[in-house]
Amino acid sequence: MHWTLVIPVKSLARAKSRLSDAAGDGLRPGLALAFAQDTVAAALICPAVRDVAVVTDDALAGRELAALGARIVTDEPSGGLNAALAHGAATVRSERPEIPVAA
Repeated sequence: MHWTLVIPVKSLARAKSRLSDAAGDGLRPGLALAFAQDTVAAALICPAVRDVAVVTDDALAGRELAALGARIVTDEPSGGLNAALAHGAATVRSERPEIPVAA
């Protein structure tokens, strides 16, 4: 069985806000992007993963993660984590209803 993973990525400027005491506004966007890149790269080398769909509206994150091989799904609902996951899963299933989806 091969899976499609849905990974939501916030706008990098707003991401990792819980780290604001340790990493200021100048560091958090880069740190968030690095986390996302590591996550996508690890997922894509997993033999059980067919592809990765990243739900984001952040242009830089979209470009960088697409360069790794992720498919970018625009975060149309812009309604937070659960909405992004539901939208990503629905997008994947509309194109390939037979493939299992995980987040």
